Amino acid sequence: MELGRSRALLDNMYDGIYIVDRDRKIVYWNSAAEKLTGYRAAAMVGKRCNDDLMMHVDENGENLCNAKCPLIGTLQDGEVRETTVYLRHAQGHRIPVDVRAVPLRDDAGGIEATMEVFTRNGSVASSEQMKELALKAYIDSLTGVPNKEYIDGKLRSLLASQLPGEGRTFGLAFVELANLRQINDEFSMWTANAALKVTARTIVENLKEGDLAGRWYGGLFLIISRMDRKAVLLNWANKIKALIQQSKVEDDEEVPLQVCIGGVFAQVGENVNLTYQALEGALKTSRAASACISIKG
Repeated sequence: MELGRSRALLDNMYDGIYIVDRDRKIVYWNSAAEKLTGYRAAAMVGKRCNDDLMMHVDENGENLCNAKCPLIGTLQDGEVRETTVYLRHAQGHRIPVDVRAVPLRDDAGGIEATMEVFTRNGSVASSEQMKELALKAYIDSLTGVPNKEYIDGKLRSLLASQLPGEGRTFGLAFVELANLRQINDEFSMWTANAALKVTARTIVENLKEGDLAGRWYGGLFLIISRMDRKAVLLNWANKIKALIQQSKVEDDEEVPLQVCIGGVFAQVGENVNLTYQALEGALKTSRAASACISIKG
């Protein structure tokens, strides 16, 4: 299809935009799509949208690139579709985006292509915040997320706080890359480090507003959250587990990512050591559970 004058407009949009023809071949990919996904236009134009690249999934980790693809539906019936999906970034991690599939018609009114417009869903820590933490030596050098010293200090501060308006109950979770040692042994230390980076980035990209994640040690990450109900924290745990396990570590090798999550709830005034004991107990229980998730409280 010919974009003509529309190309200049699309090239300068803040939203990510790509267009697929009736064969699902990508015929256009704008600069915002490059920034959001990490995939360059030169690598994407000419590929099919269901090639093994972004591979959209839902919050349960179910692949959306076939029967449930919004682009296919719009190509078939011309209806505009809106949903939230989790695309795989070029670096392997999963990020949430709101997508809108819009039909593009020819002069006769027939559907000749579909345009997908997508924007970042939710918020992540700003680069300025990360730079400030790095200057204070509070960033884990491998994964780029806050380190144990920072996340531990944050939890201790929350437990001791008495500020008016502060939430008195908050959720905590240990998210563990359970097969980190196996990845190191079967592949390489480099691959294990790459798996940690993908895991960390997927967690951070999918935090709720006001939540915080940091690397505790090894393959273990601690999340401090405003989620104060068991059902909400459990839903998040199921989602983040599915998204990490649907992330990709390397281009040439399928490295399995196995995740266990243990969560508890804490209140202002609690003893920090008892809180950590409860967290460790929940993680231990999750390792023995079939779903590898245990939320206590």
